[in-house]
Formats: sequence, structure tokens, C-alpha cells
Amino acid sequence: TSGSGSVHSHSAGGLAGKMGVPSLRAFAASSLLVSIWTWSRGCSGQGDEPFQQPEQIHIGLGYDPSEMTVHWTTIQSSGQSGKPEYRPGDSFVMYGLSPDSLTRASQGMSFLFRDFGSEKRAYTMHVAVMRGLSPSTTYHYVVGGNSSGWSSPYSFKSAPDTETLQDRLPMTYAVYGDQGDYNGQTLPSLQEAARKRELDMVLHVGDMAYNFDSDNGRNGDAWMRDIQPLAATVPYMVSVGNHESAQNYNHYTQRFRNMPSNSGNLSGFEEFGTVPNNWWYSWDSGLVHFVAVSTEVYFTHLELLPAMHGWLAKDLAGVNRSRTPWVIVHGHRPLYCSCDGDCDGAATTTRMGVKQRNGTWSYGLEELFYRNGVDLYVAGHEHDYERMYDVAPKYNHAAPWLSGVTTRSTEDPPATTYIVTGSAGNVEDHEPFTRPAPARSAKRLNTYGWSKLTVHNATHLLWQQVQTDRGQPASTWGTVMDETWIVQRHHGPFGSHPRRRLAETSSSAGTDKSGSGDFEDEKHSSALAFDPSARSQSPYAAAGCRHSREGEAVCQDITFNEGMQRLGRWQFTRGLGHVERAFTV
Repeated sequence: TSGSGSVHSHSAGGLAGKMGVPSLRAFAASSLLVSIWTWSRGCSGQGDEPFQQPEQIHIGLGYDPSEMTVHWTTIQSSGQSGKPEYRPGDSFVMYGLSPDSLTRASQGMSFLFRDFGSEKRAYTMHVAVMRGLSPSTTYHYVVGGNSSGWSSPYSFKSAPDTETLQDRLPMTYAVYGDQGDYNGQTLPSLQEAARKRELDMVLHVGDMAYNFDSDNGRNGDAWMRDIQPLAATVPYMVSVGNHESAQNYNHYTQRFRNMPSNSGNLSGFEEFGTVPNNWWYSWDSGLVHFVAVSTEVYFTHLELLPAMHGWLAKDLAGVNRSRTPWVIVHGHRPLYCSCDGDCDGAATTTRMGVKQRNGTWSYGLEELFYRNGVDLYVAGHEHDYERMYDVAPKYNHAAPWLSGVTTRSTEDPPATTYIVTGSAGNVEDHEPFTRPAPARSAKRLNTYGWSKLTVHNATHLLWQQVQTDRGQPASTWGTVMDETWIVQRHHGPFGSHPRRRLAETSSSAGTDKSGSGDFEDEKHSSALAFDPSARSQSPYAAAGCRHSREGEAVCQDITFNEGMQRLGRWQFTRGLGHVERAFTV
């Protein structure tokens, strides 16, 4: 389903205007561009300034299987905007069935991006669309132009349509949150999976770069360059997190302008004006309807909450479950978790919504998920991994983090399954579990890793957690630390699920009462499988960095903290080489 209008901030807000990204004009003279690109390859970049080269290239799924979007940056405009010699660079994408036969071209659009840090850096970003793609076909492409230079060739596999979907199955998705430029320990494994063509899509559930705006945006540039080998070949789909909040989420909103927005426009922000809404939107991939939500509006932009909640209700109610039987919603903050105080306050807010004067709650997510039969909700924010069973709504006034009831099912679960996968690695290190495992928890891990979702058919999907923690024995790198099949033969609203009575009458709430402090499967966690002294051997872990309410890292190690404040987080951590040097700076 799609919405229309603009979502306004800084007011009670209404919906007005027209939906959609700015139109991208087709470019007819593809043969001319082919010859220009071939000429430029043989001239060693004559006439091009090196810093004008396209960089930070990443692709995204389009509005239908015949499209793929691409977004990139040229830095040449920094310090030149407003001057007569300023040139925004070219916004062409050329594509075809082989790197030596790029027979098709499309002209995109460019816009001046501004960072509002102390240096007021500005440079150009570009968006283009590759259209008319045959389904499930490998394409090669380059971006840029003759004045700004061309990128190296990249390739991707187009999305399947209904006729090619069965041959494409199973489809595999990488899912994770909270990956920084420094200490992003999952990135090598993800790049390897992309190189082997094992991934159909990446889903990043918020908190990127740590942070985009650090060092006047250079940290964001560095992270975008680092993910390019992955993101330029696999559609990189996103939702927004609290670490993107600076400048009204300016960096996130602009750096991912290629998302298939179907929820109108964002407007009323001085940082970026009116732009397509990528804070909440949805798309289909194979047998899955994916929905991105912004959990951040509950904390920074309450004026937008009614618009998002209303759009989400309409979107979920309109899903064609015969075409996309699986429905997966993702946002940054969890609705359920068990690590610390976040699981009381913030999780209750996203789960229940805003408490009204009469004691009721409004605009909560959990009720919408249950009513519309959302199969999975995936989040990050907590820097750990926690897979839960099905959880049906039941508020616990005394201990909000123990809310919900579960049948502990992975076969025909009668409620939404909740997963936290925020252990991709960043400057803030791990987030320990300080509370016992509740009944709903199936597996808790505190090692770096990413989740692998493989959709086999309309009833079976496989969920795995891949360990990539360099602090653990090298032989365990790449090990699958958690694995489960989720089987659902009754997609749709849980109120009509044949096993709903089990959830309604379940007494499975609270924590384990066996006396062991752990459930049986929890006894086999990675903490027992790995060297118990491994974490204490990491001097970075000893720094004790944790995120503050404002999204900045606060470290117990005074020298480390002062170094980041003096030099800027990116410059400080990026130049360390080995983390031990942090304590001598």
C-alpha cells in the first residue's frame, strides 16, 4: 500500500502535497555515453579531478522488481558551493548485462548536502534509477559522468517477479543494527557473503557509523566508503536509529534518499526542506512484506507520531498475504528485551505508546502487530543479541520489562516473534545482560555478530546468528551460534489464529523459576562455549564506553574519553590502529 502527502514537523502537522521521489529523467543518448565512458577508461582520468570521483555507492530496491536505485556522493563541492566554479557533477548511471556492454543509461538527479557542524561542509549527492530490468538477472553498472569521472563497475542481481520467484528461493537477508565505522566487527563477514553472492538484501535496523555527523560528517563518509563493497552489490535497506538524530536526522535522511518511499514527504525541517519520507515506508521482497518504522519519533518528534501510526495501520491492513505471506517490521528500538533499564522505559513507550491522562495508551506498536499478524519484529539498540519466542500483549504494571505472555513456540506461533540484533560492533562495545532471562527468551548472546534470515517458502523461514567476534577464539569466527526454524501455516491476524487461545490463557511470563536462573537452551550460550577471559583481554572493552541519552559515547576511562572529545570521535578511533594506543594518546 502507499500513502500520500507530506509529513510536517514543528507543528501539529497535517498531510498535504504529493507523494514520491523527484522524477528522474530518462537519458536517450546511451550510445554517446557508452563511447564517453569507454574513452574515459582509457585516458587515466584526464580532465577529472580525483576528489570528484563517485564514492559511497549503495543500491536499493525500487518500487517494483524492474527497478534498482543507486545513490552516491561526489565531494568536489566542499568549500565551493556558492562560487561561480562550483559544479555539482554528473548524475548518470549506465548499466547492462556485462561490464563491457553497458548499453543502457539513465540520468538521475543531484542535490547539495550540507552538514551543520562547525565547518559547515557541503558536497553533492546523487540518486538515479535503473529501470526496465529483467527479473532475477545479473546486471553491471557504473555511475558518474565525463566531467566528474566514472566509478568502477559493480554488479547486482535484480529482484524476482512472480514468475521467477520459485526458482529464486530460498532468499537470504543479512539483518543487523548498531554498526560503527570503528570496531564494526561484522563487516568483513558481510563483505565475504556479498562476494560469494549469498545475500539478496541487507537490512540495517538503525545506528550507523557512530556517528554520521562526527568530525563534521567525515565519520559518515568513512563508514559509507567502508560498506561500499557490500552496499554497491546488495540492496542496502535501512531504518533510522537514535545515533542518527543529530541535525534532525539530516545525514540519514539525505544519505538514503534512494529508499522506495511510499509514505509521502517529510517537510518542515530547515536542514533538508521537503524530501521523500524514509523514516517509515514499506516494500516487498520475494515472499516478505518489509516495513520500516521510526521508533525515534516516540522520543524526538512526537508531533509526527499520529501520522506514522496511521500510515502503519493502513499499510499492515492492506498487505496481500497470498503474495507476501510473511510480514516483517523493523525499527531501531526493541519492544521487548531483557538486558537493562531500556527494557522498562523506552521499550514500554514503543510497545504501548503514549500514556493519556485517563490512564489509557495511544499509538503503541504492539497492538498493531498483533491485530495484523506481524510475523517478526526486528530491532537493535541494545548491543547484544536476544531472540525471543512469540509474545502476545499483556501489560505487567509492576515490572514492565516482564510484560507479555508466550507459548514459547516456533511452530505456528500465535503472536509476533521479537528479535534484538544490535551486536554488529561499534565504539560502545558490548551491552551486558544484567537481568535474568525471562520466559520469552529463547537465546541471549553477548558476542559480535549478524543475523541471517533465509526465507524458504510461504511457511518456513530459517533464522541464524553468525558470530564475528575477534575477541573470541579464531576458530569460532563465522560460527552459527543460534539457529531456529520458524514455521507459520496460518499467516494473518492473530485474533483468528487457531492457537490464539493458548496465548490468551498462557501463564508463561516473568523469569525462570527453576532455580537455575537460566532456561535449558540458555545454558548452552556462547558465554560457556567461549574463553571466559576473552572479553577482559580487550582493552577497548575496559574503556567502558556506553551511549548517553544524547547519543554520544561516554567512557569510564578518562584518557579515552578526553581523547575522543579533543580530537573528535572519528579522528581519534580511526587513527588508533591497535586499540591499545588509545590509552597513550
